[in-house]
Amino acid sequence: MSARHRAEPVIRTRLHRQRGRVALIASVVVLILAGAAGALIVSGRGGSPASSPTPKAIGTTPETPEAAPDATGPPDAHLTIGYGGDVLMHTSVMGDTENGQGDIAPLTSAADPWTGGADLALCGMEVPISPTGVASGYPAFGTLPGVVTALADTGWDGCATASNHAWDQGLDGVIATADTLQAADLGWSGTNRTQAEAEAPYQIYELTRAGRTVRVAQLSSTYGLNGSTADPSWSVNINDVEWAAQQARAAREAGADIVVLHSQIGEEYTPDPVAAQTEYARAIAATGEIDVLFGAHPHVPQSSDLLDGGPDGAGMWVSYSAGNFISNQSIDQGTVLAGVGTFVWVDVTVDQGADGADDAHVDSLHWHPFTVDNDGGHRLIDLAAARAGDVPAGCTLSAEEISERWRAVTTNLGMETYSEDAPAMTGPEPAVLPRG
Repeated sequence: MSARHRAEPVIRTRLHRQRGRVALIASVVVLILAGAAGALIVSGRGGSPASSPTPKAIGTTPETPEAAPDATGPPDAHLTIGYGGDVLMHTSVMGDTENGQGDIAPLTSAADPWTGGADLALCGMEVPISPTGVASGYPAFGTLPGVVTALADTGWDGCATASNHAWDQGLDGVIATADTLQAADLGWSGTNRTQAEAEAPYQIYELTRAGRTVRVAQLSSTYGLNGSTADPSWSVNINDVEWAAQQARAAREAGADIVVLHSQIGEEYTPDPVAAQTEYARAIAATGEIDVLFGAHPHVPQSSDLLDGGPDGAGMWVSYSAGNFISNQSIDQGTVLAGVGTFVWVDVTVDQGADGADDAHVDSLHWHPFTVDNDGGHRLIDLAAARAGDVPAGCTLSAEEISERWRAVTTNLGMETYSEDAPAMTGPEPAVLPRG
């Protein structure tokens, strides 16, 4: 992945029309001039002569009708955009990484086929990087750069950084987080180091698929900062429907074909989305500017819906919460789902629209469950595989615990959008375009 690409206008493919010329047949002209009607009259039904078309005036050369547009255009492009829930680095999780430096790659390897298989994989960076180099836990989190390095090494392409903990380390933490993500060639949206970044808060990723250049814009915002106020206020994006719509339009003007919005909203440890979530999602869908909404903050997996609205009125998918990707949370939070997370992804098709230009749209949404074995070193377990009997060596979860977590997540989310198989990349890795 390169951070040195510059955004350029999207090149739209247009159909070209051709015009030709034909000549009048000399013999027909002679016959017309001679009035040889008998040679031009063809008998119709009942012996009645059929009228012949009125010929063009002598001496003119008519143009042929416009050729029909080429029906074969470039092949459709297909790609996937995935989201994996909150990277919630409790101190106990940090303690299970090598030398406590945050390398979670060995802990999360069970998810590698999903994070590496999605064409664009976006994480939820729940906590900031500590600007002092010292990790800290709740209530004022600060994690270490090793976490970001591990994310980059395991297939992630960028992160949403707006969360209720985004201001835990103040502006220095906002800057340290963005600097660390940028150094790892990861994109980010949700927090801003400068006012210039805040004025263009979207992150654009560029993917080459089937000879097309596809640009995906990422936006991120949060409901609040645990009672704190960012200073300056533009440092952290706060949920606002009109702001999201305006920024989505600006991202499309900058070349984006698809706009993804991450928003933290809802109530913690609540299996079903609350009214604040559903009302917000419907309002976002009604703007017609957002292609998919990935929700966060409840720390448990929640359902997904295809809502009315979305671009061109084709609908907008929302995942109300993917849960936690990695954390120390468990049934102690009051629900077994606190120890379960999902990788959620959408299928995107880019084809040729009626005007010949590229048309990108989200077709479907899928999810796959994982769970964290807290007592087994905070390792991620493929919950579907474990439930089927493929339990990794050293796992401390009992068969009953695995079954209960599987039952809870499949009951809560339903099986209509469940997928057994990981997505597979359809082209080269995305390029992260510079922000601001």
